[in-house]
Amino acid sequence: NLIASIALIIGLVVTALSIARERELGTFDQLMVSPLRTHEILIGKLTPPMIIGVFHITIYILAAIFVFGIPLRGSLVLLYGSAIFYLASVVGLGLFISALSMTQQQAILGAFLVMVPAMLLSGFATPIENMPAWLQHVTIVNPLRYFLVVVKGVFLKDIPLSEVARNTLPLAIIALFTLSAAAWLFRRRLE
Repeated sequence: NLIASIALIIGLVVTALSIARERELGTFDQLMVSPLRTHEILIGKLTPPMIIGVFHITIYILAAIFVFGIPLRGSLVLLYGSAIFYLASVVGLGLFISALSMTQQQAILGAFLVMVPAMLLSGFATPIENMPAWLQHVTIVNPLRYFLVVVKGVFLKDIPLSEVARNTLPLAIIALFTLSAAAWLFRRRLE
């Protein structure tokens, strides 16, 4: 659970602060008038948090196995494959928050505004099945919900590829939606 939760915190905060900081320093306007297209700027902003996230996930996996003695029963390929989509969805949320924010303070508050409900509605502390029916529907847009199933399933149960794919597809949809929304907001700011 901590692997997914800490990756959420790092991905959201690092990404949300990146563009807000550039806005405050005035370098964001220089970036926008450069010959780079919006999607190229987004890829540039997406890559460092994804690399940092994969690095942190690797550290936590190694700590879980070698420090805490948790056996890894499943496939690391499936875990990392799903982690890429999870990090893309989290970074997409962070870019969306960053595109809405004008200052770093707004960005950090926006990240916490998303992070706290995401943690509470992920199944991390309370099983989703025990939540009221209307709240269970709200959790559908929470990327942490799906990645927790993958992490726990790969570590403890060796879940099959079909189960990993069933939980990774929503992550890909969330990533596509949030990254598209962030790109749209960036383009709108240019006009």
